[in-house]
Amino acid sequence: MNRPSFRHLLRVYGTLLLILGGLALAASPSWSSLEEEMSAKNKALAEQKKAIESLTEKERLLHKDLAKLEGSVKNAAESLGKLEGELAELKKEQAAGAKRLDDMLAEREKTTKRLSELMQTLWPIYLSAKEEGFASPEQWAEANRREEWLTSLYREAQVLREDIERQSQVLADQQSVLDQNAAKAAAQLDKIKSSRVELEKKKTQYERQISEVRSKKKQSEKEIQDLMGSIAKIRHQISLQSSKQISKLQGKLSWPAKGKTVASFRPEGNPASNGIGISLSAGTPVRSISWGKVVHNDQLRGFGQVVIVFHGEDYYSLYAFLSDAPVPVGREVERGEQIGVCGFYPAAKGNGLYFELRYRQKVINPLKWLQSG
Repeated sequence: MNRPSFRHLLRVYGTLLLILGGLALAASPSWSSLEEEMSAKNKALAEQKKAIESLTEKERLLHKDLAKLEGSVKNAAESLGKLEGELAELKKEQAAGAKRLDDMLAEREKTTKRLSELMQTLWPIYLSAKEEGFASPEQWAEANRREEWLTSLYREAQVLREDIERQSQVLADQQSVLDQNAAKAAAQLDKIKSSRVELEKKKTQYERQISEVRSKKKQSEKEIQDLMGSIAKIRHQISLQSSKQISKLQGKLSWPAKGKTVASFRPEGNPASNGIGISLSAGTPVRSISWGKVVHNDQLRGFGQVVIVFHGEDYYSLYAFLSDAPVPVGREVERGEQIGVCGFYPAAKGNGLYFELRYRQKVINPLKWLQSG
């Protein structure tokens, strides 16, 4: 078989793999970047949980203050109701007292009028008796009796008038006290009403603050759910990365195709062989030995149609002499997924596959990595 020299092939592969490797690494997140991202997400999650705790404590304190405030509002309402009842009673007493005072003043007017009428009646009689004189002892005695009777009537009328005056003054004093008490009650009522209005305003403010805290908590809880979802996704990616670490799969990789080996790994031989050659039946599928990304699918001088798969950790697999290779560059492939069909392979003098495995730019023995048997 007329193939390029080992040095030439190494130089071609070196340039190609450096370029393709850089693209593959840029396109796929590394283990360390995933770990850093998960660490950042966990930190953000811890901060959100701390924020939730702070908001929960704030909500608890607001509820506590609101409960106290509602107690004050209740007490104010009770005091208001009681005071309104007292004020209503005072107003009733005011009205009753005012009526009694009006009645007493009317009675005083009547008594004063009767006294005036009595004096108008008695005074002429008194003057007439005085002018007539007292000619005899009998007349003297009669006059004396009349005078005493007149004096008694006047005194009685005067006492009645003074009693009315005294009672009127008592009623007036009582009415003044009622007016003062009513004024105080009305002022206190206004004060309690004003206080209740302020309490209701504060209650509304507390309820608004609680609503805002709950809204923030809801948003934080959503962010926590999103973060937990992201962390779970990253963990899954890390798990996939771990399960797809080719460096841990030595001796466990799938064969690209099963057939007769016609070329062995002899990089120092003459001619050199950097991989293995397999004789295959026409149309035999060629499969990826492990998970990876297609970084090359094109003709390569001396190797026909070549597909190169990047497996991470600087490992590459090469599949040459393919008759068909439909996988596009950039396509991620799973272990055992078909990437082409074998074609004419000179070393097999018929259909076959030439396969290489490389770490960075250095060829490694595929037989140590492929499953035995």
